[in-house]
Amino acid sequence: MTPTKPTILVVDDDSAASLIMDVALVKAGFTVELAESGRDALAKFQARPSDLVMLDVGMPELDGYEVCKRLRAQAGALLPIMMVTGRDDLKSVEAAYECGATDFVAKPVNWSLIGHRVRYLLRSQQAMIDLQAAEARNAAVLNAIPDLLFELDIDGRYLDCRVPRADLLAAPAHAVMGKTLREVLPPAAAAACMSALQAAYEQGSSAGAQYELELAAGHKWFEVSVARKAVAAGEKPAFIMLSRDITERKEAESRIADLAYVDSLTGLPNRRSFLDRVDREIRRAERGAERLAVLFMDLDGFKSVNDTLGHAAGDLVLQWAAERLGDGLRPSDMLSRPTGYDGSAAEDSALARLGGDEFTALILDIEDPADALAVAQRVGRSMRRPFALEGREWSLSTSIGIALYPDDGHDATTLLLHADSAMYQAKRAGRDNAQLYSAAMNEHVQRRAELDSSMRLATQRGEFHLVYQPQIDVASGGVRAVEALIRWNRPLHGPVNALDFIPQAEASGEIAHIDQWVLQQACRQASQWHRDGLRLIVAVNLSPRQIGAKGFVDTVVETLAQTGLEPRYLELEITESALLERKDTVRAALQALRAHGVGITLDDFGAGPASLASLTCMPINHIKVDRCFVSRLREGGENRAINAVLAMAHSMGIRVTAECVETDEQVRALQAMACDGLQGHVFSRPVAASDIEALVARRWALEPPSALAADTAASGNEQQAGAGARRR
Repeated sequence: MTPTKPTILVVDDDSAASLIMDVALVKAGFTVELAESGRDALAKFQARPSDLVMLDVGMPELDGYEVCKRLRAQAGALLPIMMVTGRDDLKSVEAAYECGATDFVAKPVNWSLIGHRVRYLLRSQQAMIDLQAAEARNAAVLNAIPDLLFELDIDGRYLDCRVPRADLLAAPAHAVMGKTLREVLPPAAAAACMSALQAAYEQGSSAGAQYELELAAGHKWFEVSVARKAVAAGEKPAFIMLSRDITERKEAESRIADLAYVDSLTGLPNRRSFLDRVDREIRRAERGAERLAVLFMDLDGFKSVNDTLGHAAGDLVLQWAAERLGDGLRPSDMLSRPTGYDGSAAEDSALARLGGDEFTALILDIEDPADALAVAQRVGRSMRRPFALEGREWSLSTSIGIALYPDDGHDATTLLLHADSAMYQAKRAGRDNAQLYSAAMNEHVQRRAELDSSMRLATQRGEFHLVYQPQIDVASGGVRAVEALIRWNRPLHGPVNALDFIPQAEASGEIAHIDQWVLQQACRQASQWHRDGLRLIVAVNLSPRQIGAKGFVDTVVETLAQTGLEPRYLELEITESALLERKDTVRAALQALRAHGVGITLDDFGAGPASLASLTCMPINHIKVDRCFVSRLREGGENRAINAVLAMAHSMGIRVTAECVETDEQVRALQAMACDGLQGHVFSRPVAASDIEALVARRWALEPPSALAADTAASGNEQQAGAGARRR
C-alpha cells in the first residue's frame, strides 16, 4: 500500500508566489492545496485539514497573524504553521511566534531547501504526537496501578510521589516531600524500606520487603518493590518505590494459618496444634522436672449414630461431645494451641480433636498417674449422660488411653502413639474405661500394625485361599450349597485365624478388597464346578460395611458376568448388624440383588439385635441359625426358641439352615424340628475346592421324622453309623 503524501496548505494573495511554492513543494514530494486569502484558507482547512500550513503574513482583510491565531485555536498545538514574509526584523519574528507559528521563513525563499524544512517540521510534529501517546499510555498504566509510588534518593529522601489513596499515607503527601523515610515512618517500617533501597542500589531492583503501619484507616500491611532509576553521570542515585497494600492478603494468610491449627467442625485445636503444644510443654516440664499426661479419647457408639442418622447428625453429636468432654476436664488442664494464635476457642479450651471421633487432652503438672486417671474418670462420667437427638436418646461412652511424660515417652509423637495404644486396650477391656499405657500394650499395637501391613499385600502375593464347607439339604441328604471361607497362610508365621484378621480388616477398611477378592474367586470356582457337572450354590460372606456401599450392586453383577455364574447359584451371607446400619440404602441394595436373582442369607440369626420383624422388611430368602441355639441342643437346653424361628421362617417362605452342627444328637433334634439345612463338622470340615466333588458324591441318609420319635427314647450311646447322619 502506497503511503499518503503529506498535504501542505499554501496561503498567499500573490498568485505568482503561490505557483512557485506549489512547484517547489510538489517536486519535494508533497501534495499542495492553494488558498488566495485568509478566509479562503480557514474555509479550506475546515473542509479538509492539511498536515502543514505555509502562511503569508501580508494579506488583505485577514493578515497572516490573525489566520495563524484562528488555525491554532481550531487545530490545536500540534499543527505545524510556517509564517512566510518579507519582513525579517525581530519584531515580526516575535509577533509570528506569539500568534502561534511553529516556524518563520523570510523572503526571498530558498526554494531548494524549503522541502527539507517542511519535512523537518512534519517530523517534529510526529515526534510530539508519539510523545503525547506515550505519555497517555504511561498515565493509563499509572492510573491502573493501585500502589503508592515514590521517587527517593539514596538517603531515602522523598523526591516525588503519586498517591491513589491518601488514607494509605503515614503523613499528607505535601508534608513528606523533602523528608526521609526515617523521619516519616516508624523505625521498623523505615528499616524495611531502607533495606529494600540498599538491595536495589546493589542489584538494580528488589522486591518482597514488608512492613506494617497503624493508620487512620486501620492497621495496614504493605509490600515494597524498588527499582534503581537511570540518572545523569555525577547525579545522586535515585529510586522508584512501589508500596502495595497487602492487608487483605495478610488477613487471608492469618485465616489459613488458623485453619492449619484449628478443627473447623468443633473450633478446637487440631492434631498439628496439639503436637506443637505437647512438645513445648515437654521442654518446660523437663526444665522443672515435672510430669504431664496425654489423654487419647475415642467415643464408643458414635459409629451407630453416624450410620443411622447420617453425617449431619453425627457432626452435631461431635460438637456436643466436644463440649461434654471439655466439661469433664479440670480447669487447669491445658490443651494445645499454636504459638501466637489468638483464637479464643484454642485459648480457653481443654480439648483437641484429632479427627473423626477421636479427641485428646494434655494434663499438666500431675504428681501421680492417679491424677490423670481421676481426670479420665471424670470425663467418662460426663460423657455417659445421654444425648437427645431426633426425638430419642442416644448414649455414648468414652474409651480413654493415658500416656505419661517422662515415663512413656519424651516427645509428643511418642506420647500420642502410646496413648492411642492404651485407648485400644480400653476398647478391648470392654469400652467405657481408662487404661494407662504399658510396654506390653505397645508390643500388641506393633503386632497389629505389622498385621495390617502384611494384610494389604496378601492378595497380590497370593497368600489368601478359599476353603468350602458343605450345607446339607435335609430332604435329600445331598450337598445343596457350599460356603466359601477365606484362609490366610502368612509366610514365616503360618496360618492366621480368620477371627484375628477379619475384625482388623473391618477396622482398617481393607475388608473391601478382601470381600471383592473372595467374591471373584468363589464365583469363578462355582462356575468351574458347573462346567464339570456339579450344580452347586456358593455362599459368600460379606462385611456389613460393603452392603449398600456405593457401586456394591454393580460389583456383584459385573463379577457374575465376568465369571459366567448364573445369579441363582450365588448366595450372599450378611449379618444382622448390616440390617441395622443405613436401613434404606441396605434394603435398596438387597432388593436390587434379589431382583437380579441372587440369594440373600441372614447369617448368625439370633446372635445380634435384629428382631424377627426385621425379616418382613428385608428381601431375605434364607436364614442361618446361630451356633448358640445349636449348642443348647447339645446341652439338653430349651428348644422353644429355635422352634419359634423355624415356624416363623417357614410361614414366610424362608429357608432355615442350622450351622455349627457337631453331633448326631443335634442332627436328629434339628431334623425333628423340620430344619431345612444343616452345616457343621459332623458332616465335613471346610475343605479345598478339589475335595468338594467327593463330598457331593457321598450322600447322607437322614432318617425321616417319624423314625426319630423312637430314637428319642433310645440310649444316647448310639454309634455314629446309627440313626442321625448315616454316611453312605
